[in-house]
Amino acid sequence: MAHRSHRHRPEGPCHFSLMSLSAARRLLLVAAPLALLWLAVVWVLGGAG
Repeated sequence: MAHRSHRHRPEGPCHFSLMSLSAARRLLLVAAPLALLWLAVVWVLGGAG
């Protein structure tokens, strides 16, 4: 059997409804500096062009 289905326990760490708030917060903490960096790059390239 190459593909075995695995079940997550609802009380386990993989339960998305319990982790959604902290996951969104971590995603925001990661995405915000990346967005600022991307805006800085676009601004520099736009000013140089």
